Amino acid sequence: MSCTFQSPIKEFIHFSLLIQLDMLTDKFLRLQSIFFRLLGLELLHDQDVRRRYPWRTICCILSVATFLPLTIGFGLQNIQNVEHLTDTLCSVLVDLLALCKIGVFLWLYEEFRFLIQKFHSILEREAKLADCEVIINKENRRDQFVTALYCYCFMTAGLSACLMSPLSMLISYYRTDQLQPDLPFPSVYPWDNTHVSNYIISYLWNVSAAVGVALPTVCVDTLFCSLTHNLCALFKIARYKMLHFGGRSPEETRENLVHIFQLYEECLELGHSLNGYFRPLIFAQFVAASLHLCVLSYQLSANILQPAMLFYAAFTAAIISQVSIYCFCGSMVNTESQLFGQAIYESNWLPLLQENCQLQRSLMIAMMRARRGCPIDGYFFEANRQTLVMIVRTALSYVTLLRSLA
Repeated sequence: MSCTFQSPIKEFIHFSLLIQLDMLTDKFLRLQSIFFRLLGLELLHDQDVRRRYPWRTICCILSVATFLPLTIGFGLQNIQNVEHLTDTLCSVLVDLLALCKIGVFLWLYEEFRFLIQKFHSILEREAKLADCEVIINKENRRDQFVTALYCYCFMTAGLSACLMSPLSMLISYYRTDQLQPDLPFPSVYPWDNTHVSNYIISYLWNVSAAVGVALPTVCVDTLFCSLTHNLCALFKIARYKMLHFGGRSPEETRENLVHIFQLYEECLELGHSLNGYFRPLIFAQFVAASLHLCVLSYQLSANILQPAMLFYAAFTAAIISQVSIYCFCGSMVNTESQLFGQAIYESNWLPLLQENCQLQRSLMIAMMRARRGCPIDGYFFEANRQTLVMIVRTALSYVTLLRSLA
């Protein structure tokens, strides 16, 4: 299993050294393409399909799927121990969420590529205007920064998980002069891990499962981040053009308005497609995050001043960053789409209506539509800041219950 992941891990380490350069570029989906290439997939239609390596994707899925029964078995063995049971629940949720994300993406792989191509073509068309190009570049630079920061957060959580076990073993050996096997994630094995060779196999299995969880998660989450940032850029371009729709003649002005309304309609269609593809993932993410934060808060309170606290703190930060990406990006898209109505109100529409009163109805309909915005939701809850606060509060309220059962 370790040999299978040797090449992707080397590429991932090499990529992490180049993040500071990559995140300053303005190219569309630059970092996301690197992540998906590590997973063995290509995002853009103009990329060489010969560079696809589906065996990498299969290895990621198998590493997680084969490790999941070991974790469930550990939970069943320790069902009376609340600390071990909550630790098992946390690991199972991470594995299931990663499998859900990569499964949905593979199921809708061609649909995602078609949506990305639509984004790319519209962005290329709008970037011909210098001011619009500035808006697109600004949003992509911010996306690159958020993506790199999110990647670092997950790398920290993964490294802390893999390094926690050797650190705990060294501390235990220093205190008791006995070397007790300790593994990063809760799991049981059909062999005795007190033997060095067996322990190495088990440890590498844990590491491969960690890579199999982290890579698809980072790929899908950063893809959502990039698409929402570029959708916000298109909404901002529509607003900018609405504020400067005046032409040199009435005919040119009407053509500009037609183009603006068509652009806004295209943005709404992109947002609707984006929401449709990510809706099951957002639902799964929010449900899993509520349970994750509950379990992690309990584990943090139970492992204060312990070496494991480093892992749980990093894991908590990673889970919060996951939910924050969906909540803040969803809220940003809805806000930018609603501001189009404000741009109509602030534009120089009075002379236009004096020339053509029939345009009054079109402007009013556009403002009424803009009021509805372009919400991003997970079936039962909308992806916004209020939902993020609700998830954190709900998770913390469950900690008291777990403490009473301990």
